[in-house]
Amino acid sequence: MKAIKFRKEEQVLFFKTLQNRINAYFKQAQIAKTGNTKAYLKAVVLLSLYLACFVSILLSTSLLQLYVSYILMGSLTIFVALNIAHDAAHNTFSKSKTINELLLFTFDFLGANGYMWRLKHVYSHHPHVNIPNMDGDIKQSNLVRIFPNAPFLDFHKYQYLYMPVLYMFYTLNWLLFRDFRDFFETDISGKPNHQHPTAAYVRLFLGKLYYVGKLLLLPTLILPFSFGQILLGFVLLHFAASLTVALALVSAHVGEHSEYPEPDEHGLMPHSWAIHQITTTTDFATHSPIITHLFGGFNHHVVHHLFPNICHIHYPKLTEIVRHTCAEFDITYRCNPTLGDAILSHLRFLKIRSEQGLAVEYIEM
Repeated sequence: MKAIKFRKEEQVLFFKTLQNRINAYFKQAQIAKTGNTKAYLKAVVLLSLYLACFVSILLSTSLLQLYVSYILMGSLTIFVALNIAHDAAHNTFSKSKTINELLLFTFDFLGANGYMWRLKHVYSHHPHVNIPNMDGDIKQSNLVRIFPNAPFLDFHKYQYLYMPVLYMFYTLNWLLFRDFRDFFETDISGKPNHQHPTAAYVRLFLGKLYYVGKLLLLPTLILPFSFGQILLGFVLLHFAASLTVALALVSAHVGEHSEYPEPDEHGLMPHSWAIHQITTTTDFATHSPIITHLFGGFNHHVVHHLFPNICHIHYPKLTEIVRHTCAEFDITYRCNPTLGDAILSHLRFLKIRSEQGLAVEYIEM
């Protein structure tokens, strides 16, 4: 796969001004760019709630308690991952790289694989955000048509109807298939023939066994419910987790105004690096403290892509700097006012892509 190159900053003064203002904010506030007490306390609260749900599962005396505990644990899985593991993968949760490495195991604790997640997210998604066939987070299956140059299959005309249902299986697919597929693929979107260390394979298989044992086998052994009833709770957990993470992922990069720039024959992108981050990323509900805290600042996604070396706890202040600087330099900054608006934008996007495919089909006929 040809390495890509971004053009020189068209707006050199814009990005320098933005960097200077961001750095000045931290200097004037006399704070570090990594996590602070608020981030650490939030992490403790979310982990405690997650563990409380697990204890509630193991102490369940009714199916209602069992299923409610599994469902709440599903959403908390994503909140823990976005508030702790995501920052750890970027080495921004703590000043200590060792602590960040240890916290990256939070992904394994939650059923994913921290080693592979960082490869796909930090070394694939961030350098190639929204670039067709190179962005490891957006890279699609044939079930959904996202990229404008993707082939149109007959069932894509209904994707805005069936994809919201398929999103419910997102984390189950990740747990059972995606991590294994990614491990054994030879091309990690720009990292060809990547060789994984033996310890990474051990971590993969032991992590999956631990997770299934904790949430499926152990409850079956100690609770007075059938395996089928426990399995249903496990599936409900993943339905809740899948819908929760889908809200964050599709809202940031897959909406009606999303762009998917491609390199030319020489691997040169149409924009500079900074402009590319802004044109391919959309914020949502940035004025909601609840959404910001639960989703680990994922709703402040533009500033995250521009400054991935900063902990999410600082994003609300930094987003205002980005917003004002973009307006000053006449650069389009996109933000859906609410989470509901972001979801509707994604559904409209799915409809637009299906109709674009039909239009192409009619023209060819």
